[in-house]
Amino acid sequence: MAAKAGDNPDSLMALTTAFCLRNLRRTMCYLGERNKLCLCSDIFLPSEICDKLVNTYMELVHMDSNFEPQDGFFQLFSDPHSTRLTRVQLREDFVRDRDLEGIGKQGALHSRLGLIKANSRARMDEMARGLPATANLLYFTDC
Repeated sequence: MAAKAGDNPDSLMALTTAFCLRNLRRTMCYLGERNKLCLCSDIFLPSEICDKLVNTYMELVHMDSNFEPQDGFFQLFSDPHSTRLTRVQLREDFVRDRDLEGIGKQGALHSRLGLIKANSRARMDEMARGLPATANLLYFTDC
């Protein structure tokens, strides 16, 4: 039976991604030493899945008031051998320096970082250091 016009049920990928993000510790992660969020050792994720996880995570953070952000989420993507990122969009000042450092270890990555607030040019340069040359940074100073 065909869906009515305007009926747009979520895809299995969207439902699965949201479920995994809401239940990180029960699906693909565990709390390591010092309560650090770690990816399970037997999990290897291709870029299509990693990109979807990061982009959906950002959507949930900004659009779902019931979603609780996980400290250290972006650090899960710091190992390019078990995770691959190719195209992500990070918004607002939710992303911290250590998150950018972790994501920057991915190598060839096209990322768009928008609305990153910085108080000085030195701070902006510090944030951009370590990111691949393909990263597009949009800064708003003194917001």
